[in-house]
Amino acid sequence: MAKREGKEFLVDTRPNKRLVVDGLTRDLSTEACIFDLIDNSVDAARETILKRLGENGVEEPTRPFSGFSIKLTLSGSGLIVEDNCGGIPVAQLKALVLRFGQPSQHILGIGAFGVGLNRALFKLGKISSLKTDTGAERAELLLDVNQYIKDDKNWNLPALEFPTSGKAGTTIEISSPTEEISLSFSSAGFIDEIRKAIGQRYGRFIGLGLVVEVNGEVVRNGEIQIRENGPFPIEYKFFKADCGVSVFIECGQHILHRFSAEQDYDLTRNSSLTNEFGWSILCNDRAIVLFDRSSKTGWDTKFHTEFYGFVGRVNFQCDDPSMLPWNTAKTDVDLNNKPYQSALRAMREFTEKWRSFANRAKTVKRTGGQLSSIPPAPVQQAQPAPASAAPKPQPATAARQGTVSKPVGKPCPAQKPTIKEDHNQFRTILPNDVDEKYCPEKLLTLVHEAKRLDLPSLSYSGLALIRILYESSVITYCIRHNIINELNNHSIAQREKGIRRPLTKEEKNLFVAKMEEMNSFLSNNSAIWGATKVIYIKQSQKRMVEHMPILNGVMHNPFQLINRLEAMQIRDDVLPVLRHLIEQ
Repeated sequence: MAKREGKEFLVDTRPNKRLVVDGLTRDLSTEACIFDLIDNSVDAARETILKRLGENGVEEPTRPFSGFSIKLTLSGSGLIVEDNCGGIPVAQLKALVLRFGQPSQHILGIGAFGVGLNRALFKLGKISSLKTDTGAERAELLLDVNQYIKDDKNWNLPALEFPTSGKAGTTIEISSPTEEISLSFSSAGFIDEIRKAIGQRYGRFIGLGLVVEVNGEVVRNGEIQIRENGPFPIEYKFFKADCGVSVFIECGQHILHRFSAEQDYDLTRNSSLTNEFGWSILCNDRAIVLFDRSSKTGWDTKFHTEFYGFVGRVNFQCDDPSMLPWNTAKTDVDLNNKPYQSALRAMREFTEKWRSFANRAKTVKRTGGQLSSIPPAPVQQAQPAPASAAPKPQPATAARQGTVSKPVGKPCPAQKPTIKEDHNQFRTILPNDVDEKYCPEKLLTLVHEAKRLDLPSLSYSGLALIRILYESSVITYCIRHNIINELNNHSIAQREKGIRRPLTKEEKNLFVAKMEEMNSFLSNNSAIWGATKVIYIKQSQKRMVEHMPILNGVMHNPFQLINRLEAMQIRDDVLPVLRHLIEQ
């Protein structure tokens, strides 16, 4: 385009402050603003924890949030939030904390979108005071919303820096609320409801030691527990999305719910639990959707009584919180988020499995039968060791729980991203970080068992499970990659060669490849492993073939002897091909 002659001038595109403030706060609830303030304190605590771990190089504690507290005081005159979670560095207060739309700088953050603190201050009152101390530096800031809006040209706020008091933490005091908010903060009913909501949305953190108080009363962990030994087993699944999001899904029966065919069924008790059934969605351990029973969480039919008792949770975790499936208010899910779409498929499978079981339970009741609970697992008593004995290594399934890593083998109150383990760090058949995304129902159960079984203690059972796991994962891998016909054709040719006659049509219709035929197919078609992994996986698959006489002997030879070192070596040899067959 030809340059046109003329006098240049600038067009002002700065937003109007009143429009920005109204836009941020108009549709936001008072409760969501309170949660925004808590989010900032939790992020500060988690950053402090990660910093300590990095500096000290120590094992993460079981309750890493122990010692951190958040105290809320609500009254008709406003709100005070006090924490001891680490404080805000002066440099961050200057450039990041109150800057509109500045994304979270916190690893595994929940104050994700850079507007939470701003909108809480603007929404909850006209005058706000922020005092913060990191233990190294201290600062204070005062915000008068009316004065701030009047000056449309200046977007900066004055603040003061002082020497540290030596005590880390932040205090935010918000006063001069609207009449509506003042009435809410004065209401005992509102205080009780906000205390309950905090317990539900921050239950993971409370379970890890965080103390939250509202008007002097400690908030209890409101996360609904899943029944361990009921007639419906806990179902769970773990996988990692391409964008770096880890997804943890678990579901089962409400800990207090009973099916009508159970001996201790109580209709009144069940009815009191109705509002606690459904799916809850968490992002970086913070609950954003609670007890949902709509199509957005996989309920493709209207929520009927057969779904009563169901409790499900999905926790999405990522160092970068912008990749997680939450809206900016952190009150709903983004249905277009790819990790959420992947999780939704598994959620639908689990809800359908529950529905089928619940209908069977009704049939049991109608026919006069009874559902029995599964006996609890026996508690193993520790045996006193000789004074000269060294401590025994612990199974991988007893791995630590905290904010950085998470054992996947069994559901736990706080699910964390997994850290890949080398073969010297775990005693189970499969390490906890094996991705379960492509596992159908039976293979998923086998993978879970392989993540729990302690191979040195249960070597014969473990080797039998390796053989079963390998066989199942080969079949599902071939189905997933559309090569099942090639496997069957190869295996049929092998079978016909061995029996020296063609298989009949009926035999072909019922045909299932044997282990030896599967191994022959894989050994002769190494291109299916992919160009980048062919040598590595082919070698592991070759080792599986070499170990097959031992694995078969474990299953069929009553005199086959195995020692645990031999079992661990077999595990190490075949782990690469097992992982590939399960994950790819």
